[in-house]
Amino acid sequence: MLRCLQHAVHWNFHLTRTSLSSRFFSQLTGRRNWLGCTCFCPHLLHHNRQVQRSHTKESVGAAIEAPPGNSSSLKSLYQSVTQSLTTDQNETISQTSDISLRYITVHSLYDFYEECPYGILFDVCYVDSHPDGVVGKDIKTVVFLPGSPGSHLDVLPLMKPLERAGYRVIAVNFPGYGNTNPFVRAHEFIFRGATDERSDFVLRFLQELNIDKVDMLVGQGSGCYPALDLAASHTWIKSLGLVCPGGHRVFRGISPYKRVQRMASMYDNKLLRFFLLLRVMIDKYILRRLGTKNVPLLHIIKSTVEAANYQFENMETNVFALTSRQVPVTFVYSGQDSLVEADISEELAQKMNLHPKEFAKVDSNDNFIFPDKKKTVKGLYIELGNHNPIKTQRHCDMIALMLLDELKRSTRSQS
Repeated sequence: MLRCLQHAVHWNFHLTRTSLSSRFFSQLTGRRNWLGCTCFCPHLLHHNRQVQRSHTKESVGAAIEAPPGNSSSLKSLYQSVTQSLTTDQNETISQTSDISLRYITVHSLYDFYEECPYGILFDVCYVDSHPDGVVGKDIKTVVFLPGSPGSHLDVLPLMKPLERAGYRVIAVNFPGYGNTNPFVRAHEFIFRGATDERSDFVLRFLQELNIDKVDMLVGQGSGCYPALDLAASHTWIKSLGLVCPGGHRVFRGISPYKRVQRMASMYDNKLLRFFLLLRVMIDKYILRRLGTKNVPLLHIIKSTVEAANYQFENMETNVFALTSRQVPVTFVYSGQDSLVEADISEELAQKMNLHPKEFAKVDSNDNFIFPDKKKTVKGLYIELGNHNPIKTQRHCDMIALMLLDELKRSTRSQS
């Protein structure tokens, strides 16, 4: 069926030389007598499919507690967040306020590959707090990009406080993770997860949702690479949040880097993929590689290939463009990050004209320390935090407060 579908799509492109729209693709896959065979596939018709599942409402996090410390601004911000939202005719609240799991067809990556010049069609799984649109005036939008291997489940605890504060929150799963996959199986090995590939994927996804303004783009882990790339080149992204970003140079999680590149080259070779799978199995089950206990083997391989294509050579240009445009950045990093050294995170922050010594801090006793002398704080240092501090409720609450503080500050400056 997929081989027949691939030939038909190629045949259509060859005759018309026009881009294939998502709506036409849905009609094409729904034909019963297509090229002389019966191939009705309801599971391919995802363009208008809207799915809600109960697991998207779990592990979201309870209401945040008032932070200790001496920050009057954050205390007032806490009060505004924890108050129940009252809705009236002038309130910009969607009729569907629960975060829901949804699917959409995204056609991305035009002219990226010689073997697939017309791009790749993805069945994209994402979560959206306001999937049916909003009423009244425009609502502020926050988009989350999870790290890899990972999915929307990794950022859900951080989305809920922002959703309660009245923002539209969206998290998209990258190809290969969280039920986001190409329609044609052969395209799974074409998509390598390079930074420019993922940036184009997110851009097409937002266009498909008719989103022309993002008030804050939040990246976690390796999701910070496309977030930086997009924020540096698009003025409609108003602010940026980086939670434990990967480094601007090789860090310990991908060291030695030549080994990562060799594994990526094995992935490119059909004959060597089996041996790559065996190698990853040995690393995971025999050598007990840290952090891979519950991660599927294919996810480890895909994240390794992505690591070989982080495109560090573009980081300096993106950071320069970001600072030249004076895009507001909220920077969060951890002292016990097993993948990225703290000094590399501090170097990246300094390149963005941020000063880690002036960041707010969560010490080893979970005390929140806020620098009194500074009117605005652009970052947060979590002394005992790991690579994904969002999973810890206490740390997640603090990160949410920092993001909300920046969102409210940006709103005031724009008005």
